[in-house]
Amino acid sequence: MTNALTVSQVVIYGGGMAGALLAKALSPKHQVTLVDPNEYFEVPMSAPRSLVQPGFADGAIIPFKAALPGVSHLRGRLTELRADGGIVSLQDGREQLVSGQVTVLATGSVFSNPLMRAIEGSSIDERKAFYRSYRDRIAESQRILIVGGGPIGVEVAGEIIENHPQKTLTVLEAGPRLLAGTSEAAAEHAARFLRERGVTILTNERLDKAGSGSTDVFGASGEALTHTGRSIAYDLLIWCIGGKPNTGYMQAHFSSVLNAGGRIRVTPELQVVGHANVFALGDITDLDENKMAWHINGHVKVATHNIGAVLAQSSGARKLKAYEPQTGNPKMAVTLGSRHGVVHLPGVGVVRWPAFVRMAKSAHMLVPQYRKVLGV
Repeated sequence: MTNALTVSQVVIYGGGMAGALLAKALSPKHQVTLVDPNEYFEVPMSAPRSLVQPGFADGAIIPFKAALPGVSHLRGRLTELRADGGIVSLQDGREQLVSGQVTVLATGSVFSNPLMRAIEGSSIDERKAFYRSYRDRIAESQRILIVGGGPIGVEVAGEIIENHPQKTLTVLEAGPRLLAGTSEAAAEHAARFLRERGVTILTNERLDKAGSGSTDVFGASGEALTHTGRSIAYDLLIWCIGGKPNTGYMQAHFSSVLNAGGRIRVTPELQVVGHANVFALGDITDLDENKMAWHINGHVKVATHNIGAVLAQSSGARKLKAYEPQTGNPKMAVTLGSRHGVVHLPGVGVVRWPAFVRMAKSAHMLVPQYRKVLGV
């Protein structure tokens, strides 16, 4: 049996960066309900460090009740979006229909394992316990294979090699180079930095078979085979292959607004195509830009204005704003441990100066910035 809960103004599905920041921005003036299976917001950039130094998660994990005191939080997961609202699977197994004047989809990416985000929902204590267990798994492993040479894989490699320089570390990337989303110069610097510290980087080589799948983050030691026939023995295999858009709840009634990649087609005003009272933000949109945290603040700013206009029913008098996608923007900040990294800034180029990259991200992984935004 499905219970009904009607919310008079805004329902936001997803408490990641886009959803949490939007809820914070809207809550002073509007009634907001946030639907997310976790009981906390976690600064997403912090995860690579927390995997190696679990104490870092103490500041990076922020309870929703502290960060969003004016927001109603419903612990559950959106399973089906309908015309009359969303069917939410609650933590206790019940289902609930949630509806409001404005619906916001900010469900982000779904990953095959909990390295970057808890999958089924967790408490703060459970998330911190996961990081402690994973730290121990890294510590006991001598040969570590990282699959995926994007920002997550590179940052995890940097954290491990800084804290465990004696370990044998290999990064396997199917594409022609690391960090495909930024400039070649930035990628070359990251690759050179890792290689100088003994990391083996294999590009243009795809994993064909391994002893454990991507869902088994604590898998036993084994042997990986690449599509070229190369054999790589490992004690720990770390999957850093990124996620897929979390939009399965659209299939039953809104599949027509999904593109071939499963992303939601939105207007420049961030409204779901054909649905003026439904907005979508973040990784799940079909906006032509890299799915990077840099862009979320722009999404939130535009959505905050436009949702206010829709709720006031004055979009004619209060013109909706358009978001300009950051198409082809190579802006990226990638850490290489806590003291090094590389930043590509448009109009400036590649910045390798350790003091700058520490200030920009490496020293703190942006945790203080987001704690300040959330008022904690």
